[in-house]
Amino acid sequence: MSSMVKLMGMLQRAKDGPPMTDREWETRVIPETVRDILKKHDLAGTFNKDQPVNQDLELADRFYEAGLEMAVEVGIFCPDTDSIIKCSREEILQATEEGPSELTLGEGTDRITIKARRPEDHYPPVFAGPLSIQVSEELYVPIATGILQSRQVRIQEGPSLDTVYGYLAYSGSPFESALALLENRLRREAQDRAGRPGMPNICISSSTTEFGQFSGMPHLSAARNPAIGLILHPAELKIHFASFHKAIAAVGCGAYLDCGSYAMIGGYSGPAEGAVLTNIASNLLAFPILQTHIASTSIYDVRFDATIGRHGLWGLSMVNQALSRNTHMITESIINQLAGPCTEEILYTSAAGLICGCVSGLTITSGPRSAGGRFKNYLTPLEHWFCASVFEAATRLSLSQANEIVLYLLSTYEDKLKDMGELRGKSFAECFDMKSLRPSKEWADIADRVKADIESRGLALPYVANREDWVKERVKPVGYDGTVVRGIEM
Repeated sequence: MSSMVKLMGMLQRAKDGPPMTDREWETRVIPETVRDILKKHDLAGTFNKDQPVNQDLELADRFYEAGLEMAVEVGIFCPDTDSIIKCSREEILQATEEGPSELTLGEGTDRITIKARRPEDHYPPVFAGPLSIQVSEELYVPIATGILQSRQVRIQEGPSLDTVYGYLAYSGSPFESALALLENRLRREAQDRAGRPGMPNICISSSTTEFGQFSGMPHLSAARNPAIGLILHPAELKIHFASFHKAIAAVGCGAYLDCGSYAMIGGYSGPAEGAVLTNIASNLLAFPILQTHIASTSIYDVRFDATIGRHGLWGLSMVNQALSRNTHMITESIINQLAGPCTEEILYTSAAGLICGCVSGLTITSGPRSAGGRFKNYLTPLEHWFCASVFEAATRLSLSQANEIVLYLLSTYEDKLKDMGELRGKSFAECFDMKSLRPSKEWADIADRVKADIESRGLALPYVANREDWVKERVKPVGYDGTVVRGIEM
């Protein structure tokens, strides 16, 4: 487990480190260092539009070495102290070596062992869901219960709430502290209704600041079933005091840490190659600075607000190949879809990202980001069942097979990327039955067609068979009577 003493040492470095300003960091230090290191390692212009799933493993190794060099050279900037936290090459390598290569989570029939994976690894990755997409209080339990009826959804992360007992929950206020407790209560109710009381958890989904973690984490993490505390930094190679607050809360109750930040293609890291570089550096630094157990390797293309274009997929593939071939770290990525439920596009784009990540050595994914996470109550169990099945099925593919399938999947949606955010689809109430927790005929038919199309390209999805049997080893449907338990168990 992580050491509080080491955390304090890194926090002191944030106070004593070399001075820096936000503007200088974003406009000079990062762009210039990215440019110089890409040139030094002959990595500029290596993006290959025909290989969204990278086929050149030697290139991935070069990106790893370049990313390690960048981590040592620049460190990570803390805007709260206007200083840089620096780590030596030896500290970084020792911390990644001491980091876990596997974690055991959950209890009973939901106990799982997460293991670090490598490209073309046959050991199954882990699907966690849903993301922290906002839902109404009265819909939290039915939506989450439906999602968890697939045993291929192995960890619960969301959804999130924006109200607490009907009151707006303002971030950083006592409302947020109460909201974390309510989320935990509804989470437990959904797991019980789905017949999965021993599920592992990523939390706290409704916490936009550290206050929800303070109140909610101790009540969710247990000695026999530690939760995973999610700690996202403001941007690549930046860290706020909030990240330290969350890490302290997680370490204090024996939870595991999942730390990192998106690398932005088109942000201050520049092109896809630059985003890969800063993502690798950020993840390597998360081990000595926060003693993370899981590294967040998500890539984000700011042009589309997504990961599902060629540049985003290539970056996702390259980062995970680089880290999985050169370390034993457990990695976690989000695909960042745009289309919503009851559309073909959310399934095609999800399949592209999940196949790409799985064959490149990704360990965990959380998702999907139904309708880009922009609309309240726009997520359903069906796309989660589908994604979980695809993610595990992709373990049967080679890198070359995966690339062929992903190229085909891109052909089904690539020309719609700029406008895909308009494909919000339908809300849970519009395409799912709340009581039976079954999809509408329209939504089920769409999924059947996409499944058949993907199978025709060489990836069998045996556990998304038809409308009568959507998921592998599905627990007996419990239905939902519309009641929500409002009490808080302390």
